[in-house]
Amino acid sequence: MKSREFERMSGPSRRRFLKLMGAALAAPMIPDALRYAAHEMCGVAQADVPGLPRYLIEINLRDQWDHGHLFVAPSLATNTNLKRGEFGRQCAMFFQQAELVQKPNNVYLTPQSMELEPHLDDIAMVDCLEMSVGAIHGHESGNPMRSPGRTYQPGNGRLEMYLNDPVDNFPQGCEQFYSSTPTPASFYNYYNKKTDPIARNGIAFKGISRGIHTAYHFGAGLPGAELERIQNRDMLYSAFPESIEDLNVLASQAEADAMAEILRAVDPKFLQRRRFSQVALTNHEQNLEEARKLLYTNQTKLISMPLTEEETAYWGADIPDQVGVVIKAQIWEQVAWAYKLVSNDLCRSVALEFDYVDVHDERKVGQMETMTLQASRSLARLITKLKEAAIWDRTLVAIYSTDGGRAPAAGSQGNEGKNTVILAGGMIKGGYYGDVGVAGDDGDGHTYFYKAPDVSNGSPGPASTDNSGRMPGKYIWRTVAKALGVPDAECQFPDVADASALSWMLKA
Repeated sequence: MKSREFERMSGPSRRRFLKLMGAALAAPMIPDALRYAAHEMCGVAQADVPGLPRYLIEINLRDQWDHGHLFVAPSLATNTNLKRGEFGRQCAMFFQQAELVQKPNNVYLTPQSMELEPHLDDIAMVDCLEMSVGAIHGHESGNPMRSPGRTYQPGNGRLEMYLNDPVDNFPQGCEQFYSSTPTPASFYNYYNKKTDPIARNGIAFKGISRGIHTAYHFGAGLPGAELERIQNRDMLYSAFPESIEDLNVLASQAEADAMAEILRAVDPKFLQRRRFSQVALTNHEQNLEEARKLLYTNQTKLISMPLTEEETAYWGADIPDQVGVVIKAQIWEQVAWAYKLVSNDLCRSVALEFDYVDVHDERKVGQMETMTLQASRSLARLITKLKEAAIWDRTLVAIYSTDGGRAPAAGSQGNEGKNTVILAGGMIKGGYYGDVGVAGDDGDGHTYFYKAPDVSNGSPGPASTDNSGRMPGKYIWRTVAKALGVPDAECQFPDVADASALSWMLKA
C-alpha cells in the first residue's frame, strides 16, 4: 500500500525522503502507530529504516547488598512465626505481615518500597542466582550473572577481567578473575557501536566509595567494547559539556506538513492487523497533528549534566546519603546523570557503581532501611522520568548485587544465601521469581530454604538449604542481551552459548 506521493518521487527524492523518514522515526515522541504506518506507506521493512536505539543502565551495588525489604520473598512475607532480629540466625526482615502490601506475581512491598508500586508490571527480581565465590566471604568484582564462567584460572580464551579497573589492594579486595564473557554494559557498548558506528562510547561511573573495591567492566577483547571510565563528577562534566540541542527533526515546517500528509493516508485496517488498540486508531488523526508539530518545533534545548535545584529536589528527596569513605556521588545523582545521558541519546550504555559500607555479623533496622530507600526510590524516579521521555519501552535497567547478597539471617555473610538481580524495562514481565523461606529453627533464629526459578517456566524449583541449586548466571546474561535486541548469533561465548533468554521474564 505504497502512497502515490512516494511512488511519484524520483530516485534521489525517494532516498532523501527515506533519510528524513528515518530521522523522524527515531524521534522519541513519535507514536508507535505512526512508525508502523510510515513503514507500510513507503513499502519499507522496519529493518531497512534507521531504527530506534535501545539503552542499558547497569547499576552495580557492592558490599553484598540485601534487597529483602524491596521485594519480600513470598514465603517470608506470609510466615506468621518469623524470629526477627539484628543478629545471629534471626531474620533481618523487620516488617510485620500486616505492614506488607501484596501485589500480583508474588510481589510483596514494604512501606520503604511503595514508590515502586506504579511500575510493578515492568520490574522483575530474582534472589536465588548462582553465588559469588570471592575468597573473603564472597566479595568479588565480577559476579557470575555479569560474566558467566569467570574463574581464577587463565587460559582457554579467558582474559584478565581486572586490567582496566585497578584498586589499591588487588587482588585481596577484588579477586583476580579471568573470563571470556563480556560484562553487560561493555557487551552492549560493543554491539551498539557495531550497528551504529557513529554512536558515542559508553561510560562506567566509578562511584564506589572504598578504594579497595571496584566493579569489573570487561570487554573480553571485543573491538570497541571497553567503556570510558569516569572517576568523578568533574570528569563527567568535562566528558559531556553543556550543549544546545536543536529540537527540530526535520529542516522546515513544509517538510513536516508533507510527511504528515503522507501518513494521513494510512489504511486503518493495517493498524488493526498490527493489533493496535481502538484508542490508537481513534487517535490516529490527533497523533498526526501532534507529530507534525514535534517534527518541526523551531525550538532548542539546553543539555547540562550538573543538576539544577529543581532536579536535585526531585531526585534526592528522602533518599539517605551514601555510607562510605570517599563520597564521589550519591546514588540518586548517578541515576539522574544516567537519565540525562540516555534521554538525550548522548550515551546508550551506562554503568554505575555504588556501595554500602561493609557490614558483618549483624544487620540492623537502619542498615536495611538505608539500602532499600537508596535502591527503591532511585529506581522509581528513574522509571518515571524514562516514561515521561517516551523511551521506557526501549530502556533496560539492570541492578546487580555485584558481589553477592546475604541470607535472611542477620549475621550471615555474602558467601551464603542470595545473589540478586533486578531487571526493569518496558520489555520486562514483572514479578518476584523463585522463593526464600524458613526451613526450620536454628539457635536464636532459623535455617532458610532457597528455591531458584525453573528456567523453563519461572516457577519456584526444588528447595535447597545450602548454596546449591541456584539459577546459573548465564540465563540472566542472555535475558539482558535479548531485552536489548542483541541477536543470538552475537551471544555465542563459550560460557553462555548453551543458555537461552528467560522467555517468562520478557514480554512478547
